[in-house]
Amino acid sequence: MDVNSIENSLVSLNNTPQKINKKADTSAVYNENEDSFSLYIKDYNKKRDELSSSLQAFNEGIAITKIAIRGLEKEQNSLRDIEISLSINNEYNDKNHIKKSILEELQNFKDIAFETKYKREKLIAVDDFEENLRIEIFTKESYFSIEKPNTPIIASLVTQNINKSDLNNQASLDKLILSVEKAINELKNIESQFDELHNNLVQSAKKSIQDQVNLSNQNKRKKSIDFTEEVNNFSKDKVKANSGYLVTSQANIVQDQSVDLLS
Repeated sequence: MDVNSIENSLVSLNNTPQKINKKADTSAVYNENEDSFSLYIKDYNKKRDELSSSLQAFNEGIAITKIAIRGLEKEQNSLRDIEISLSINNEYNDKNHIKKSILEELQNFKDIAFETKYKREKLIAVDDFEENLRIEIFTKESYFSIEKPNTPIIASLVTQNINKSDLNNQASLDKLILSVEKAINELKNIESQFDELHNNLVQSAKKSIQDQVNLSNQNKRKKSIDFTEEVNNFSKDKVKANSGYLVTSQANIVQDQSVDLLS
């Protein structure tokens, strides 16, 4: 075989990548990947909006529980002040004169209940005409709810006991003090329910935030891929590899023929 023909073959092989219609091939692959990437973006935006909506709902729920707990704590403090007033030992004066101040404190208790609101919605008091008797927080993934307490009823019961009790009678006074303690414990139970709801919402909010972080990181990795460059690199590498195989084959053929000529 003519050595010049081998050199011409090698030159031809070196020029092969330039003669391939890369534009048509890579364009077809790129369009397919572009469609896939477009679908990914739509799915990403949907998931991002869902997570943002969930996080907003969780934040509102957390705010509701904090406001309700603060109101319940104020009511408990009000009842404790009443309990202290009733427990003061005064054997020589008429204790019934403190009824007025206790009743004023109970009215303050009710005011706290009706003023504890989130976006104009009462959280620890229920009006007679109110239909929604639950506080609800829900997202696409989860649902939380708690029965709305009507704490002014607690103050009304204590008021009734105060009005019919003789504070100078120890047995009557002890019974009244027990009723106030019972009312405080009832408020504590309600507070613990709101506290449990608060903790559950915080955990869900943390998970929602972590999901958003993961989604964002996933999106950054996806965006870092240049499909056109990847396809071009793949095509070039494939052509170079094939060229190498052809050159090696030609060289082997020449070597075999040279051996035959010399033998």
